[in-house]
Amino acid sequence: MKTISTTISTTKYFLLALLVAFSFSCSPEDGEDGAIGPAGPAGANGVDGNANVQTLTFDATTFAGSYDSVAITELTQDVIDNDVVLSYLTEDNSVWVPIPCPYDTIAFNFSVHVTLYDGGMDLDYQDASGSAYTVTAGNLQTLKVVIIESTSTTAGKTNNGKQQIYNELAQAGIDIKDYQAVCDYYGIAY
Repeated sequence: MKTISTTISTTKYFLLALLVAFSFSCSPEDGEDGAIGPAGPAGANGVDGNANVQTLTFDATTFAGSYDSVAITELTQDVIDNDVVLSYLTEDNSVWVPIPCPYDTIAFNFSVHVTLYDGGMDLDYQDASGSAYTVTAGNLQTLKVVIIESTSTTAGKTNNGKQQIYNELAQAGIDIKDYQAVCDYYGIAY
């Protein structure tokens, strides 16, 4: 029994000695940093943009009649509920008219009513009296749809993410009816 007790005592003292030795062998200071390696090759110069903004372009030259339906797979119910969706039409790719738009716009002699749905957008054309207006194929050139995604940083406690985006644009002095101003603000191509 004495041999086992002596072995345990010796083992305890040995482990205690190791613990003390390791405690004092560590230095609180870091050593010198190594030499800095060579710089890596420069990356390819990419296009500046905004990850949370999409611009979708559609050929509107085939739009005809008093009603058009445009399939837009990016337009999900979640996007409609939470994100900002802006849309613009042009007859000549120079003047972008925000839609929906009333009858008295400078560019069009008709109004455009918009209905968003999961998977697309409906455009309904009307004249000044509210009657159906017939658009002739080739009258319109391009439809642009801008989707501005709300993120966790734009979602506030009192407003939803969509309203936060509208507030941000208004505070920055951006008129959302001005397609080029929206593009300039987000750094996206016209």
